[in-house]
Amino acid sequence: MSMNQFSNGIPREIGGLQNLAHLSLRHNKLQGSIPDSVSNMVGFEFLDLSHNNISGTIPKTLEKLQNLKYFNVSVNKLFGEIPSGGPFKNFSSQFFTDNEALCGSSRFSVPSSPTSSKNKSNRKKLLVLYLFLGLAILFVPIIFVFVWIRYRRGKRAPQQADSLSTKKQERISYYELLQAKDDLSESNLIGSGSFGSVYKGILKSGTSVAVKVFNLQLDAAFKSFDTECEVLRSFRLRNLVKVITSCSNLDFKALVLEYMPNGSH
Repeated sequence: MSMNQFSNGIPREIGGLQNLAHLSLRHNKLQGSIPDSVSNMVGFEFLDLSHNNISGTIPKTLEKLQNLKYFNVSVNKLFGEIPSGGPFKNFSSQFFTDNEALCGSSRFSVPSSPTSSKNKSNRKKLLVLYLFLGLAILFVPIIFVFVWIRYRRGKRAPQQADSLSTKKQERISYYELLQAKDDLSESNLIGSGSFGSVYKGILKSGTSVAVKVFNLQLDAAFKSFDTECEVLRSFRLRNLVKVITSCSNLDFKALVLEYMPNGSH
C-alpha cells in the first residue's frame, strides 16, 4: 500500500486488525492523526507511515505494542513528545526526522520535552529551597541564642544602673547638715583624711549619716570632691558606701554618706 495517492486519514477501525503484523503506508498523502486504536493491534511488528502529511502527536498508548520492531514516521507533520517506553526504547532517531515539532529523549535527536525541562527546573527550585531551609535550621537557633544573650546582658545592665538612679537623693540644706553633726564638733569626728574629715550626724528623719567635709584651704580638695562625686555616681560596688547626697557652695563642700558603724568611709 506504499507509494499510492491515499489522501484521507487512517481509520479508527484499523485497531480491529489485531493479527496484522506488517503495514506500510509510506509515500502517500495521508492526513489526520495516528488513531489510538492502533495500540490494540498487538500483533504489529512493522509499521511505516513515513512521507505523509500526518499531524498530531504519537499516541503514548503505542508503548503497549511489545512486538513492534519497526516504526517509521519520518517526514510528516507530527509534534509533541515521542514515547520512550516499550518498543520505543529500541528505535533510532532516523524514524522521527523531518517532522514539525517532535520532542523527547535526546537519543531521538530532538529537543527535550517541555515537561522534562519543567521537571528539571522544579528540581532545581526544590534544591534551592531545601538549601535555604537547611541554612535556616542551622543559623536561626544560633541567631536566637546570640540575641537572647545580648538581651539578657542589656537587661541586667540597666537594672544595675537603675539601682543608683531609682533612689532619689535627699535634698539637705547646708544648715541642716551643720545641725546634723552639731556644727562639726570634735565629739562627732569619725576620722580624717588628706583632704578633709568625716563626721557622724543624724538627719531630721532620724537617719544616721557620715558627712565627709572637704578642707577647702587645700586646692587639691576641690578636685578631690569632684572626682569622688563622679566616681561614686558612675560605679556601684557591693562593698562601697552609698552616697545619699552632696552639699556644695563656694565655702563648703561635703558628701553625705550612709553611716556604717562597723565599716569604713
